[in-house]
Amino acid sequence: MSTDQKDKRLIEFLENGKDWERKQTNIPGVFLIRLPQFRSRSACIGVELDALNRGGGGNRRRGIILRTSEELQQLLDIVTNKKLSELTSSIEKVNPVQQSSMGANPDNEIFEI
Repeated sequence: MSTDQKDKRLIEFLENGKDWERKQTNIPGVFLIRLPQFRSRSACIGVELDALNRGGGGNRRRGIILRTSEELQQLLDIVTNKKLSELTSSIEKVNPVQQSSMGANPDNEIFEI
């Protein structure tokens, strides 16, 4: 898909999407979300990162929402910190095992990146 086509689809989503509407992308765990106008900020599109369940849908009600490449870089710095990996491994050892949801994502449209 060309950059112009992607831009047109993003503009259409920004102008015609509903507040808090979420669109799945072709990148697993990455969604587009239309954020509503808030105070002096106009409505905008954000990227939502959400771990996937076994059915391919998001695990949480809301994932992490990013609006700028600076926010992404800050998150990457956090996620690639070796101590975070050690912490999550330790948490896995002490937490009880939870069953995963097998529900499918209700939004069938995929936004190709």
